[in-house]
Amino acid sequence: MRKIVVICVMAVMTLTLVGFGFAKWSDTVTISSDVETGNLQTTIAPGGVNDPGADPQYGPGHNEEGKDVASIECVQGEGENADHSLNVTIENGYPFYKPGFTFVITSTGTVPVKIEDIQGPNWQGDLAPFIKVAGWSFTVDNPAAYGLPAENFTVESDENNSTWDGLVEAIGHQQLHQNGTLTVNLEFYIDETDNGQEDGNLCPMNASATGTITIKSSQWNEVGTAETVE
Repeated sequence: MRKIVVICVMAVMTLTLVGFGFAKWSDTVTISSDVETGNLQTTIAPGGVNDPGADPQYGPGHNEEGKDVASIECVQGEGENADHSLNVTIENGYPFYKPGFTFVITSTGTVPVKIEDIQGPNWQGDLAPFIKVAGWSFTVDNPAAYGLPAENFTVESDENNSTWDGLVEAIGHQQLHQNGTLTVNLEFYIDETDNGQEDGNLCPMNASATGTITIKSSQWNEVGTAETVE
């Protein structure tokens, strides 16, 4: 009797082990991934000058006669990176002549940018101390993009910030969407003295100065926020 019991138990165990080896239905799904990065690209282009004829004047200067004495030219750069540079030339200038030019920065990449840093013009030459900022304005024009509505606004200098530093502070961290533009109008004047006072050094004749303005833009999420424009 004991033997029969043992055999039966072993038989059951054998059947149980065989059951674990039975085939089963199964299926497999897969996930494929494709990651692409966008691009960041800006260009700069001339937008005109403020002296197509009669010389514009600053402060005590006047030109009722409509004389065309000095000139300013703003043209696209040359070479491989021509769309990244402009050349501005002022000729036959004199005290209180007020030349101005406009340039347009366009964001052409798929990733939005912010203006991160502006350097210059760092004038060099005998005429450098006599070149002053007369005024400025800029317009931001962004199409609707990235879930945000279109925007268009203009900021102009006033008597408290008509300086280079005032422009740099106002324009800093402004954002451009793809095909968005930043149009900047900048006017200078040649002062009669280096300190703007009668006791200053007189502006020299046959003098010159050179300067370079550098504008850096970076991806929008790594640059601070621009001041609110009302």
